[in-house]
Parts: sequence; C-alpha cells; structure tokens
Amino acid sequence: MQLSNLYGGRRAFVIILTLAAVVWAALPAQGQQEITFTAVEKDGTKIWEGGGTIDLKGPLTLKVKNTLAAEHGFAIDTMKVKEVIKPGEEKTITVPLENIDTMVSEHRVYCQLHPKHVAATIKVAGK
Repeated sequence: MQLSNLYGGRRAFVIILTLAAVVWAALPAQGQQEITFTAVEKDGTKIWEGGGTIDLKGPLTLKVKNTLAAEHGFAIDTMKVKEVIKPGEEKTITVPLENIDTMVSEHRVYCQLHPKHVAATIKVAGK
C-alpha cells in the first residue's frame, strides 16, 4: 500500500511540475511588451488603430492586422520597421530593443504605401 502511495505522490508532483512549466512558457519574456494595431476605415478615412505606451526594457512585439480590402503599409522609422500587410493578413513583428531609437518619446506608425492615411503613435513611458 505504501508503494502505491509513493508512486501516486510522484505522479502528482510530475503533473504539478508539468503544469508550472506550461504556464511559465506561456508568459512573455521579462521586459517584453506587446502592442496591437489594426488597419481599419472610419468615416471614410483609413487608419492604423491601436498603439500604446512602452517602457524600453525589452523587445517589442507588434501584432498587426489588416481588415481592409487592399494591402496596407506598416512602418515605424524609429524602430526600423517597414512591412506590407496583405488584406485579411495578421502578422507578428518583433522589434529588438537595439532597433528602437531611445531618443524619441513618440514613435510614428504609418502606412508607407498611402501617405494620406492617418498615422498612430507608440509613446515611451517617462518621456
């Protein structure tokens, strides 16, 4: 009877460790931040909707989605980002900390294909 209790305890321990590892792996890396942008049309104007504030403590993950019928540019010059997002496409862009201009307090997010589209911004905390 004690032997089966020993194996039952080990099994529970392994299950707990496995669950802890799964939860830990799902957490973002320390300092990593995520911001979402969606290309939409509002009142006849095409815009990148989204943005937020970052703290420059780690890499930045950008989740970008184009809900429009045509391809849309996604550019941030101060982060060395320049992409083309196809209609209906969702893209994840990782920006390493070394690609982010730390002298800038607001990063302009715009469509390099359509200069008249409304830009969005990413702000830097504490600046």
